[in-house]
Amino acid sequence: MKQGTKNEIIESLKYDGLQEAENITGKSYKEDKATESLGFINHIANSQRKAKLLSSVDDTVFSETEEEYLRKVTDFGFKSLLVDPFINEDGTEERLYIMFHYDYSILLVWDTHTWGDDGSWAKAGKEVPPPNRNGGHIYYNWSPEDKSKRFDCTSSGGFIGNGDNNQTYSTSFNKDFTPHILPQEYRESEPKWGDRDYEEFCKEFDKWCIECTNYFADQDCIGIWSGDHDCREALKFNINNLIENGTFIKKWKNQPFLWLLHYMDHKEDGYDHEAITKERISRLPEDVQQIIKGNETIK
Repeated sequence: MKQGTKNEIIESLKYDGLQEAENITGKSYKEDKATESLGFINHIANSQRKAKLLSSVDDTVFSETEEEYLRKVTDFGFKSLLVDPFINEDGTEERLYIMFHYDYSILLVWDTHTWGDDGSWAKAGKEVPPPNRNGGHIYYNWSPEDKSKRFDCTSSGGFIGNGDNNQTYSTSFNKDFTPHILPQEYRESEPKWGDRDYEEFCKEFDKWCIECTNYFADQDCIGIWSGDHDCREALKFNINNLIENGTFIKKWKNQPFLWLLHYMDHKEDGYDHEAITKERISRLPEDVQQIIKGNETIK
């Protein structure tokens, strides 16, 4: 991707139409209707620009058909593992897709939505739209090259705990992804508050934290992020951003919270999302089940 296009996509993804409107008028959109209207206009214009930019590099956009989305993610390397048909509220068949990218160990889950046809489309001189991609997520384990810059790459999730009972430095791993435990000498030197002056304790604790941070920096330790992204818009961009700034973990150390449900599943009274997710995982290929099961806690 050309750097200019990449920068434009980054700008469009971060753009806040309401904030821009407030910058122009100097008023809050919550208190000024003109500012609110301008913010809405900004949002629509940016959405159109963003869709055009993403489409120019064949990336996913907010609104697209099932067929087009499936083509894009398949071309990118995702393999279909499971397709579960289900019936929507209008009696139309929809589909839940569970896909996997073997190179990066990314699990992709998404479902479809089909507009009903009550004759109004024909009256308006339009064809009934084909099934659309509805919503979904990607799930993964990833190690950033620089933990301080992970905010530019990640969405939801958290760093995985390495099993160390020390809560301050419990997310450090060696380069081979084995846990790196804080040495005993640092544990013993950790300041204890007790009955001491609080300010004095804080100064000592801050000094101790710096020493521990320097130790881990010298050991070239890494962190492992267990997380997810919304799969609808800029899927390829988000994955490539993670690739450029870190490493995907082939065999997950932790299984993030997985939502393998379609939108009709949770319309059933008393539905059990854990049982539904577990059942769908059981129908995935055995090698994928082993990759995504994880074995560590998350902090």
